Parts: sequence; C-alpha cells; structure tokens
Amino acid sequence: MTNIYAALEIGTSRTVLAVGEAQSGQRLRVTSHAEIASAGVRKSQIFNIAMSSQSVKSVLKEIERNQLEKGTVINIENAFLVVSGQHVKADRFQGSAQIARRKVSAEDMEEAARNARAMPLPRDRELLDIIEGNYSVDGYGGTTTPEGISGQIIRLDTIHVHAEANRINDARTAAGEAHLELREPLFAATCAADAVLSDAERRDGSLVLDLGGGCTGYALYADGGLAATGVIGVGGNHVTNDIACAFQATQAQAEELKVAEASAIVGADPDAAPRIQIPGSSPLMEQRTISRHALDTVVNARCRELLAIIRETVEEAGLLHRLHAGVVLTGGGAALRGFADLARRELGADARLGFPSQVDGLEDAAFPPSFAAIAGALMYAHRNYEEKSLFQTIFGGFRK
Repeated sequence: MTNIYAALEIGTSRTVLAVGEAQSGQRLRVTSHAEIASAGVRKSQIFNIAMSSQSVKSVLKEIERNQLEKGTVINIENAFLVVSGQHVKADRFQGSAQIARRKVSAEDMEEAARNARAMPLPRDRELLDIIEGNYSVDGYGGTTTPEGISGQIIRLDTIHVHAEANRINDARTAAGEAHLELREPLFAATCAADAVLSDAERRDGSLVLDLGGGCTGYALYADGGLAATGVIGVGGNHVTNDIACAFQATQAQAEELKVAEASAIVGADPDAAPRIQIPGSSPLMEQRTISRHALDTVVNARCRELLAIIRETVEEAGLLHRLHAGVVLTGGGAALRGFADLARRELGADARLGFPSQVDGLEDAAFPPSFAAIAGALMYAHRNYEEKSLFQTIFGGFRK
C-alpha cells in the first residue's frame, strides 16, 4: 500500500494544506497542495475558532477539488500540524548516564538519550521536537559517535522545542470542527530547514529564516546539527501595517503595494517609475500616487529591524562567523523583492531563496519557498510513520 500523508498550517496570513505520497527510493512527492487567506488568526494565534475552522474547511474543499480534477477522491482524516508563533520556545537539556563498562557502548548512549528526552516540561507547554546534539565523555569531546571511548560519565546535549498547550489545543478545536483530526504538532522553522538544507549546508553552517505573516522562525545549524532555534515577533504583516500607517492606506491596499511594488532595498531599480498609483478604496475616494522612494524607505526600515534582531541572535550564539553555507529564506515573506540582497548586506553572508529540494511536486506552486515548512512536515511523517496510512484514497470506488 502506498503511504499518503497530510500536513496543515494555520498561519497569520494563510491556511495551507498539502498531501504527500511516498515514491520509490524513499523520495516523497507532494500530490496536492492548496492555500487560502486565513481568518480568525492574529500573530500566529487563533482568536476566533469559528472563522479559523471555516478556513480549514475551505482549504480541505480546495484539496478535494484539485483531486477530483485528477480523477481521484480523497477522504482526509488527519494531518500533522505545522506550528509557529512567539509562544514557541527552545530550551537546552542534557541527559547523562554512567558508563557501565568503562567504555561507551550503544546502551550507554541510548540511556543518556532516554534521560534527555525524559526532561519534564511545565504543564502548560506541549513538546514539538527534541533535537539531539553532541555527546561528551567526562566533560570532553563533542561528538555524535562516542562508542568505544573510555570514561565514566556520558552526556548528550539536546534542544527541546515546545509551545503553549492552549494554542495547540485551539488549532485542534478549529480543525476538529472541520472534521480533521490533528496529529503531532511540528515546529515550522525546523521543518522548513529539513526541506531545503543539504547535509553539507548543515555541516558548513547555515541559517534558515522562515518568514511568516506574524513572525519569523529561525533555525541555525553548525557542525551538522541544530545549534539554536526560535521565533522572532516580526513578520510580513508588520511591513504591511507600516505601509498602511505611513500612506493612510487600507490593509488591502498596503498588502498589494508590498507585493506588487515594494522593495527591501531603497532605489534598487533606478529605472522604475518614481511614483506609484494607489486606486481609491471606494467609488468616492480618488486615485492618488505615492513616492516609490518613500515606500521603499518604510519597508527597508522594518526589514533592517528584523535583520538586526536576527544578527544579534546569531552573534549571541557565537556563530555569525560560521555561516559558510549562508542564509536560506523560506515562507511567504521571502517573496519580498530585495530581501535576500538586504539579508546578504546586513548579515555578511550569502543569502538565497529556499526551494524544497528534498521533495518533489512543488514545482507548480506560485512561490515554492512558501511551502517549505509544509514539505518538511510531510517528510517527517514519511520518516516516522511509513507503516501507517494517514487517510484513505479512493479510486473509482476501490480503496488504495
């Protein structure tokens, strides 16, 4: 039986659902994907269950419509949940074990790992991921392969990513009202990194920025493993709000200006028209123009603020000089014109868009980097649930 998986993200700006199917050679193919504008969500948190549930229903219907066009009927029963927001936190824990026979064995390593995984979280938090780092023996080293090394105590460094349990429960409620059961919650930034980074990039040092509407998640890699991760409370909607305030525009007008005209770098295109037309917001409002230079100045200020916070975060981790593989941009916010160039200037490292290279089937997406987190969630499902079908696919009345 072919294994099929689903992943859902209820974001500030959009609700996204994707379906992935296992292929030969362990590759995963995204067979269907859909996105609609979110409702009932603010700063990555649901504030209206009914509106958010309607968004989930709508994206489910869009997937079903897409599949019908291919001659397939899908009954999606459950999906993995992709989570972001400032309520997501990451803490370091260390698990240790006594080395039983003076030389590290596989059993010693597993005991240290088991003790690290057993670290308790507060009751109001829910675990999203545990990322294992390096082992050390008697305080020395920093290796992923300590087996056979002599010593008395082995320790394993881990990063535990967790979120507010109430925020996860709100997503479960909204999805449940749309008759969709949610499986494990997964962190958007590390999911995106799984989809866009190679092993070499993790080893050489890289920073993934998952640029959402309400916030920006980051995942920093060095020496092959995750060195730091978290969420910064600045996203694409902050840019939209700044435009709306600066030019007395509606949110819809400001979003259109950001997408169609704005650049993160002032004066990036000297041949562009110096003024931009804004259509009237109603029949009684006349069309007007604004300065392109002024628009880009507003956008540039907010983008530089975000990148300054990111730079400080990476410097605190002592890894700014280690980004030899550069910065990789994912999420819808990565589509902002000039942002990659600005990131290159502000962070002093190469920057590129993060196209999901570890899965197939997203080539037809309008902006594939915006599906990186969803793609990574499907990869997780494929790795960990190979023997479990997550929903039924019906072809001409026969279950596959």
